Amino acid sequence: MQAQIFLTVSGAKHLIAKALLKYIDFSKRVYIAYGSTNHYLLYHIGIDTSKLYAAGCNIKGKFNVTVSRDKPVVIQNGKLIDIGDFDISSDDIFIKGANALWYENGKKHAAVAAADPNGGTYGNFYVKAACRGSRIIIPVTHEKLIPYFVETSQSVDFSTGGKIAMLRFFTGEVFSETEAFKVLFGVDAEVILSGGLKDSKGGCGFLVKGDRVREAVEFAQKYNSLEICGTIETIY
Repeated sequence: MQAQIFLTVSGAKHLIAKALLKYIDFSKRVYIAYGSTNHYLLYHIGIDTSKLYAAGCNIKGKFNVTVSRDKPVVIQNGKLIDIGDFDISSDDIFIKGANALWYENGKKHAAVAAADPNGGTYGNFYVKAACRGSRIIIPVTHEKLIPYFVETSQSVDFSTGGKIAMLRFFTGEVFSETEAFKVLFGVDAEVILSGGLKDSKGGCGFLVKGDRVREAVEFAQKYNSLEICGTIETIY
């Protein structure tokens, strides 16, 4: 069976979040870094976040940074762990969102925008997780697809909003909608178009093949209009 499925930005993040719940062993310690897709993951775990669970966000036509946010979430066996006592190890899982996705030599790659001059979560935790052999998962939607990676730092003369550095993930599993379709429904998915208007801005269309495409269609119909955001206070 085949289906053509359009996912809004929210629908895609719901898809990835639900798939991660099935894909990840949450009996282990799981560090969930800031990110809009991870905000959806917390929603499906059942952790309330009244504020947007993100440090950086592109809003108001600017590269922006949130003023206040909930403290980072680390969970094990469904329970929150005090971040002050957390020191990542090879047995832990680190989930870090991305701001750019591209294909290179037949593989997916990702990068994140850092407005913190010290590298933010990338510098403070991602590098440590990579050094210590933690399992790293990078959820990212095709809304953030770019043609190729461009190196850039905060050393620019001007910026619309905050200055950013694009930091490439050198290790970790890039987990997009195509992986999520496979995990949740056992179906194969390919991106066939992107873009939309109004509530469908940034959305993508997929050609989905497999025995359970009806379930995938029903999922999109249920979650495409369910936006989970929280309040956003920004610097710029």
